Amino acid sequence: MNVLAVIRSFVDQGDLLAAVELYVDEDLGGQCVGMRLVFSDDELFVYAEGMDDSVCVSEAFPAALSDGAIRRALAPVEWTSAIGHPILWAWTMTNTQGRLDGLQIEFGAVDHPSITLQVVVRASTLVLRTL
Repeated sequence: MNVLAVIRSFVDQGDLLAAVELYVDEDLGGQCVGMRLVFSDDELFVYAEGMDDSVCVSEAFPAALSDGAIRRALAPVEWTSAIGHPILWAWTMTNTQGRLDGLQIEFGAVDHPSITLQVVVRASTLVLRTL
């Protein structure tokens, strides 16, 4: 799966972000293991691959988020400022072991300051940052 190719289709469509949901794992102390970006016509799941701590994306609900200890949670308030805006750009980050362990997605519009959301996989969980 090519992460940027999947995200590119969202850039090309120009759909507006409608909602952000997180998935947290109670067995990991409530840490984030995935998120769902809901757009006007589609949705994008971003999640941590536990085998090699890489970041994955999918347009379908991933089996990795179907564990009984995983529940939905609210997204950080800072992330809600991306709602109502399309994806402008996306970048991936690769660690020194050659694994894709990070993703940055920039949302915005010509008449609105952009917001960049960063997801980094650490110990099979997602670390969320706003840049």
